Amino acid sequence: MSTYRTILLDACVVCATITLSLLLRRRRNGQHKLPLPPGPRGLPIVGNLFQVPAVDLWEKALDWGKIYGWDMIYLDILGRPMLIINSHQVAVDLLNKRSLNYSSRPQLLIHQLTGWDWITSMVPYGEMLRKQRAILHRFLQSPEVINYKEIQEQGRCVFLQNMLESPGDYCRHIRRLTASVLGLISYGHEVRSDGDRYLELGEKSAENVGQGMNYLYLDFFPWIRHLPSWFPGGSFHKFAEVSRNLSKLYKSEIYSLNKSKRLNGTAKESMTTIFVDENQDSNGHISNEDEEEFMNAAATVFIAGSDTSVAVLMNFVLAMLKFPEVQRLAQDEIDRVVGDDRLPSFEDREQLPYIKALCLEILRHIIRSKISLVLHIYYSKVADYRSIRCFAHTTTEEDVYRGYRIPAGTMVMANAWAISCNEESFPDPLDFKPERWLHRNSETDSLRPDEFAFGYGRRVCPGQVWAEHMIFITVVSLLAAFDIKRALDSNGEPVPLNENHNSAIVRLLGPSKCMITPRSEKMASMIRDCA
Repeated sequence: MSTYRTILLDACVVCATITLSLLLRRRRNGQHKLPLPPGPRGLPIVGNLFQVPAVDLWEKALDWGKIYGWDMIYLDILGRPMLIINSHQVAVDLLNKRSLNYSSRPQLLIHQLTGWDWITSMVPYGEMLRKQRAILHRFLQSPEVINYKEIQEQGRCVFLQNMLESPGDYCRHIRRLTASVLGLISYGHEVRSDGDRYLELGEKSAENVGQGMNYLYLDFFPWIRHLPSWFPGGSFHKFAEVSRNLSKLYKSEIYSLNKSKRLNGTAKESMTTIFVDENQDSNGHISNEDEEEFMNAAATVFIAGSDTSVAVLMNFVLAMLKFPEVQRLAQDEIDRVVGDDRLPSFEDREQLPYIKALCLEILRHIIRSKISLVLHIYYSKVADYRSIRCFAHTTTEEDVYRGYRIPAGTMVMANAWAISCNEESFPDPLDFKPERWLHRNSETDSLRPDEFAFGYGRRVCPGQVWAEHMIFITVVSLLAAFDIKRALDSNGEPVPLNENHNSAIVRLLGPSKCMITPRSEKMASMIRDCA
């Protein structure tokens, strides 16, 4: 019993210390001459904790912007400063032009305990991040290093064949497509079936990282980490142990597979083989530090790239079901440019302006529909910050912007949803209109979705170019090969579409019941012969 009393007494002392620290911090902040950015007035100690909605924070932030007449909103959650940016220009001014001060990440205790703190998108700004991003930029920004466009075209052939065989499983086929392409690029590993060991390991790892968001309360009460696992609140110990083992396994196992293939001469060219060839010494050794950073970067490609690409492509299918006139216009352009004697290729891209416009509108629409991309906001519980903390920028030093003081350690988030709904940039923002990118000089005088959909500054998604190529070749190939139509019930009425999304770091759309059929028998034969 005395042990319990001691723990309870320690907890009371820690809580009192936290409360006193918050009060002193508020008093010090009040002594600054410059004001904080505008935002709703909070309560003592808890700040704005009870004013922030449990869901749809991005909408509330836009409403606050209208109330306070400003395009950035300042919040305080239990003493943690947060800045939400509703304007693309402010995001550029801070996250791009002052990127040195706005490029770090919040350090999450749960990621340190679970062993996932090596993922590139979560690493704080510093030498480790620079090394990993340099690796990713080299391999993903240009197809000249690895001819990933050829790998993407080969992958779409298998994808189309799978679609021909079982179109109702299009979600599963999209998942396998992106995973297979990323596996080949990163490790030279080809995903041959849905039961692939490394595909399952990657999906399990992504799910585990998302589950870790349930333990973000540890950031507010770090002393809880010292509680025994059997004590109330100590359940995270078991989760952390499982996660650490999974993290090590995920990062090392597929890399080891590539290593064994290199030794027996069966390894395909990939990021891994190129890295090893360029960095090993005359004895075939690589420094532990260089190898570790490469393993981190390569594993990040697989765990981060799959879900984000799947999210975009799943919402493309939904858009075609909702807007059949867009599908018709896109297919008409493909028929004029490509014809029906071959499948589209990357060489056709510049002659397909409507398809390019469609891909841009999908990027804008996926954000407008509140579906997060890799470095943007998904938020479900303000009390524990959820994954908003994973991908927030963090200031390393205090800053002053337009007469307002932004404290050091502020979490800064670009509200991509608000930016995508800006009527000045996007007339009729709620409408799905690819033609908006055809009737004006979108290269010079319009804000393009690819300028904000992939993030800002030094945290912009390093796989942006790869992703744009992946989206294009999949979209144009699927439209060239298949008609995508809504399914009908027994009364001949359209079956309701599925617009529900699961709760994960990246919100993934579930499949809709629909009819996906080859546009002709000639096309079906061409797909079967595709290699």
